[in-house]
Amino acid sequence: MKRLFKSAAYRVAFVTSLAFAMATLCLGSAVYYAAHTALARQLDASIEQARNSLLVELRDDGIDGLREAITQRNSRGPENMGYALFDTAGNRIAGQMDTRRALPGWQRITFLDPVEGVDPARALVTELADGHQLIVAADLEPLEQIDHRILMIFGVACLALAGLGALGTLLLGGYLRRRLGRIAQTAGAIIDGDLTSRMEIGPAEDEFDQVAASLNAMLDKIEALVANLRQVTSDLAHDMRTPLARLRNRLEVLRDHARDAENREMAEDAVERADDVLRLFEAMLRISELDGSDLSNRFRPVDLGGLIDDLGEIHASIAEDEGRTLEWSAAPDCVIEGDRELLAQALINLIENALRHTPPGSRISLTASCDARTVTVSLNDDGPGIAEADRKRVFQRFVRLEASRSTPGHGLGLSLVEAIAHAHGASIALRDRRPGLEVVLQFRRRQNT
Repeated sequence: MKRLFKSAAYRVAFVTSLAFAMATLCLGSAVYYAAHTALARQLDASIEQARNSLLVELRDDGIDGLREAITQRNSRGPENMGYALFDTAGNRIAGQMDTRRALPGWQRITFLDPVEGVDPARALVTELADGHQLIVAADLEPLEQIDHRILMIFGVACLALAGLGALGTLLLGGYLRRRLGRIAQTAGAIIDGDLTSRMEIGPAEDEFDQVAASLNAMLDKIEALVANLRQVTSDLAHDMRTPLARLRNRLEVLRDHARDAENREMAEDAVERADDVLRLFEAMLRISELDGSDLSNRFRPVDLGGLIDDLGEIHASIAEDEGRTLEWSAAPDCVIEGDRELLAQALINLIENALRHTPPGSRISLTASCDARTVTVSLNDDGPGIAEADRKRVFQRFVRLEASRSTPGHGLGLSLVEAIAHAHGASIALRDRRPGLEVVLQFRRRQNT
């Protein structure tokens, strides 16, 4: 039930059904009140008519004529109307209704029924001129039975409407959830990088279809802009790489022919800066190649455990030279389908990132574990970590946190890791170790055939 109320679609459907139920309840109450009032007025009219008829007998024949008229009416047999005539001393001198004197006017009285006991009645009490009192009353049991039947019918109708309302809520909520779910699914695919996904448009051309058409038009424009931006970035990186490589070669020649140490040092620094720019363009080209590309035709079985062993042995000495400790371990047979070169690039970026952003004396751990379906690669460190608010930003291109601006880099390392992970259908997440950071990559494990 809680899951249903978490869905906006079901909440809208529930509120709609609740409003319908409240309207039905108000309508039923109005119908019940109108029916009850009409029957009560009809009963009052019958009582008043009987009272007036007896007053005519009193006027024409006196008190004895009134007593005779009451006796005649009682002798006709059972009827809904009852009569009682009291003298000045309060004694009942006519009528079979076993009750007592009451206040003048319309009253609700009780009388003793020989069969059912004490029953309520609607009575019109009239004080006569000589001190006598005339009570004309009608048993309320028939009216109460009618009220009971109306309430029973209304209750059954409410239960039926409640059932229909619940069914309508589920159907309407399910319909809204399916329509919104398809929109959310398409949006999720677009977020994951598939800019070719589009909202489904049905034949009804309703409001959902109109929204979907508008979103599709917007996505067409966004896709064109992103494609143009990627093309410009790729072309720029590609076109600049060749002249930069030539410039680097000339700087090497200049360094090799420098006549003094100062000029040689300046040329060496220029070569390093040129290498840095070339690495930047290489990363841009690699990310551009990975975005929106299907690399599955290049995938081969890759043992991530063996890859981690190779990278650990290579980078352990580098970490030691920089005052850090790199440890690694891997479970056997953690095999996935992938591109070994790209996977190595992703893990190298993570290791270098940890070496770059942790203080001397830090411990870095690279592990691989697997179960029946997934292979999990984790890189842990005990450095300063990344604030939760910044963990999504660091995957954006050229984003560098304030604490990292004094370290080398261009803000493309984690962007490239994410692009490689997505190209392999893997997920990547950053978690807080307190202290430190944990980077977790999860791949689909290759199933033996």
